[in-house]
Amino acid sequence: MSMMSSRRWQAIGRETGRALTALVIALGVALVVILATSSDPAAAFNTLLTAPLSSNRTIGNWIDDVAKLTLTGLAFSLVFQARQFSMGVQGQVYMGGLFAAFVAMSPIGTTGLAIPLAMLAAMAAGAVYGFIPGYAKARFGASEIVSSLMLNYIAILVVNYLIRAHLAPAGTGQLMTAKFPDTAIFPAILPGTRFDLGIVIALVATFVVWFLLYRTNWGLKLRLVGDNPKFAEYAGIRSSFIMVSAMSVAGAFGGLLGAVFVQGRAFGNLAQNFDGNLAFEGILIAIVARSRPLAVPFVALGYGYLRQGAQLMGLRTDVPSEMISVVQAIIILLVASSFSLPGRKVLARLFGRPSPAAATAEIAK
Repeated sequence: MSMMSSRRWQAIGRETGRALTALVIALGVALVVILATSSDPAAAFNTLLTAPLSSNRTIGNWIDDVAKLTLTGLAFSLVFQARQFSMGVQGQVYMGGLFAAFVAMSPIGTTGLAIPLAMLAAMAAGAVYGFIPGYAKARFGASEIVSSLMLNYIAILVVNYLIRAHLAPAGTGQLMTAKFPDTAIFPAILPGTRFDLGIVIALVATFVVWFLLYRTNWGLKLRLVGDNPKFAEYAGIRSSFIMVSAMSVAGAFGGLLGAVFVQGRAFGNLAQNFDGNLAFEGILIAIVARSRPLAVPFVALGYGYLRQGAQLMGLRTDVPSEMISVVQAIIILLVASSFSLPGRKVLARLFGRPSPAAATAEIAK
């Protein structure tokens, strides 16, 4: 048992070191670009690294991003664990946001049940929207990538149409609904900021996903299907059922993210294109976290900080906020490729440690 625990911690250490090294390399590249494009590179880079902590408002924006990135990262991690590549989280977010808004704008919205019932409605809508591409693949062999991407466009267009034609206040020309009742909006944890109930929901969701994956029979079967589908079939596991259920459960968390968007203090209503494409950024979170649910909030914490820093740098300096896309692309490239730094063997010899290859050979003896 102690040997297994030791190996687990070694694996965690390796993955953490790889992610941090990728981050440092990406920031180094970002610094080079800033030096080449900014008239005041020192101020721009300082803004990138420190601006998210400059006030209660920016801290609230950062934590709000962390909550949303955690939920989208968890949704992608679930389908990745099952070795599926559904891209449908964005559509699930829109459908979840729409159904949460229906509850918030109904008579229930003025009662104490508004928040929990809106969240449950959002999760149910997201689960159904996640089930559709899963069933299409299991029943008809349809590509989950193509079907989920097409469903994203349908959800976005339908929600935007309903807002414009039916849900926005008549005669105002607004592209959003009226403000929800206070009873349907998440309470603030840090008054006057976006630091609200969303972060608590994200942390609870992290524990729930971890429990489902590592403490239930369903989670064991899902991981077996993801690791070795042929062996899972040989063991009598219905791979198609696991695949569809995994995409449905992931859809529920995508729908929950929609509720966190529209009921959070950043909005408090349903607006067109409300997700700002943040739902897709969960792909980065899941990749860097290696689809491990307990790692997702930590990755979201770091990436959310850089995301806010880049946005504030774009507002306060002459460097565009798209700089974060450079950092994002490099981190994905390095982490997804499982890179290793050159010279590791030399460093191992200098410090008297066996190289990874030598250590492997020693264990095999």
